[in-house]
Amino acid sequence: MNKQKICIAPLDWGLGHATRCIQLAKALMQLDYQIYIASEGYHEVILREALPSATFLPLAGYRIQYSKNGKWFLLKMIVQIPKILFSIYYERNWLRKMQKQFQFDIIISDNRFGFHHKNIPSVFITHQLNIQTGSSFTNAVVRWLQYRYIRKFNSLWIPDIEGKLNYAGILSNPVVKPSMPTWYLGALSRLSPSIDKTINEPIQFLGIVSGPEPQRTLFENTLWMQGNMGDAPFAVVAGRPLGNNEPSLSNKGKLYPHANGADLAALIESAEYIIFRGGYTSLMELIPFQKKLILIPTPGQTEQEYLASWWEANGWAISFSQENFNLKEALDKAATIEFVQPSFHSFSIETLKDKLKDLTL
Repeated sequence: MNKQKICIAPLDWGLGHATRCIQLAKALMQLDYQIYIASEGYHEVILREALPSATFLPLAGYRIQYSKNGKWFLLKMIVQIPKILFSIYYERNWLRKMQKQFQFDIIISDNRFGFHHKNIPSVFITHQLNIQTGSSFTNAVVRWLQYRYIRKFNSLWIPDIEGKLNYAGILSNPVVKPSMPTWYLGALSRLSPSIDKTINEPIQFLGIVSGPEPQRTLFENTLWMQGNMGDAPFAVVAGRPLGNNEPSLSNKGKLYPHANGADLAALIESAEYIIFRGGYTSLMELIPFQKKLILIPTPGQTEQEYLASWWEANGWAISFSQENFNLKEALDKAATIEFVQPSFHSFSIETLKDKLKDLTL
């Protein structure tokens, strides 16, 4: 009997949409589905590394760019709206062509609005049902437009837990949700703590760099330069999976261009503090490790700024602005904080099996 085929397409906006699809894809493979991944560039590199038995199909991403100055973030996004709309149109036509060739049984889109097919059960994955723009009026307009696209899918899967004390706050728990079958599937994480706790030497902090340019490079440089001004051992993972993967060494630091899942988990376990952007997927991935988290949101990135405030309000992390960021002051403050650790909740294989069955009825 031929395996049923599922095509998964993650958005290329940072690494999080790709990495959170890894746990889901592995679970689908356990259920004996044949997995196809539509991706490109460094997202494809990471997904191939984690899912070597999947079939990969080249699909261009949205290729969004951030501004160097956070105050121009929203304007930079508005200017790129025509490019986003073209990408939505392109991916919809791309899927129609691929469907004729591969005959997929189910489509799963992680935040790609055009990746659905009228004749195939299509799932939309997002935790961003209440996008924060900095203006309540703009929030409402964006939500109206977003829901118009989401309702073209057959089902909505939200990587969060249901209720008010959730991981994403109001982002995934709006007052009004799209009128369609909805499943809160819990946290998605490709990482898990190792049984062997002595893999790496202890370090004071691990910096995890991610996100679109030019802010990714600015953040990498900040952590590396200020880390080298201190006396304690540290490491930075730069989020550059393409090219040479040999680490750069200094007197106290190690700069890794990229780390696969197992190596990243080992580095996380060796660190007392984790310093990172606070993107949603990174937050989910770090919950099982019960670490002390320091968040530096991308300037102007309102989702990360909101998540930083939400996690700090719950005692799960502390946050700082990138502008005039001082590493020593951040670490000194973190040493005085009694962090609260959130519990990790995720879906079961049996529940996933039932949801897929409901899709195809």
